[in-house]
Amino acid sequence: MTSSIGGSSGIGLAAVKLLLAKGAAAVHVVDRNEPIESGWQSWPNLHYHKCDVASFESQRDIFEIIGPAHMVFANAGVAETSNFFADAVEGDGKTLAAPDLLLFDVNVRGVWYTVKLAWSSMRKHKIRGSIVITASTTGIAPEAALPTYSALKHALNGLVRSLRNNVVLDGVTINAVAPAGTHTPLVAGQLDLLDATGLPITSPPELPALALVYSATAMQDRRVETYGKEDKADLFKRERWNGRIIYVLGDKFTEIEGPTADLRPYWFGQENHRLVNLQQATTDMRQGINASRS
Repeated sequence: MTSSIGGSSGIGLAAVKLLLAKGAAAVHVVDRNEPIESGWQSWPNLHYHKCDVASFESQRDIFEIIGPAHMVFANAGVAETSNFFADAVEGDGKTLAAPDLLLFDVNVRGVWYTVKLAWSSMRKHKIRGSIVITASTTGIAPEAALPTYSALKHALNGLVRSLRNNVVLDGVTINAVAPAGTHTPLVAGQLDLLDATGLPITSPPELPALALVYSATAMQDRRVETYGKEDKADLFKRERWNGRIIYVLGDKFTEIEGPTADLRPYWFGQENHRLVNLQQATTDMRQGINASRS
């Protein structure tokens, strides 16, 4: 079974439709809203579950209802609609008001919950599953207009990098897709200026969705990198796609984690790179690090 967390519109819904078209036996949409496309109730093998993704208990209950999941897509997200750093005051006109934390709750906390619950479910049911996160190009390149959203999407990239050498010990993979401007209800009308330039830099939701499904099913001929006590000879090994981020710009797809890892000695510094590798090897307490990942 496949679960799309935040699959009622945009990229998530496009991924749902692609999975159904490819013959998925069961696809579960987990969202606070029903799918926006009319007639979805009659789509074979589609199941909808109302859920507050920012609530661990709410997501946990849905995962228990769904049961074993082979692919989980963490798509839920909200846009940055107010300036987190702007000064706003309470009703007394003097006291600084607390900022709205919805952006944190959905874009980070909700994703963390999804990854935790998906990994736990796959481990419990001994499923060699796939977890794919919808990140953003703003988490790769600076976006001054969306500072908080951009920073939170950086966190999602960091999660992939930090977990890719851990989840595989349970036969699970984790990847992300980082779309640039994508025409979804989340940003309705906000991409008009970019489209007016004629630059090929925006996408329909079907293209990032294609990258999501690819990330959950593809194979690779080498790992992004080895870590800690892992055998360096295992770098070039055909196995499941893992720990990668696909950048989607217009109709172009670019995997960025392999080049980022390969170039680390140059942008990080050769000596820094050597010492960090030694530190990671010294502190690597993972079990089964030489186990097959295929």
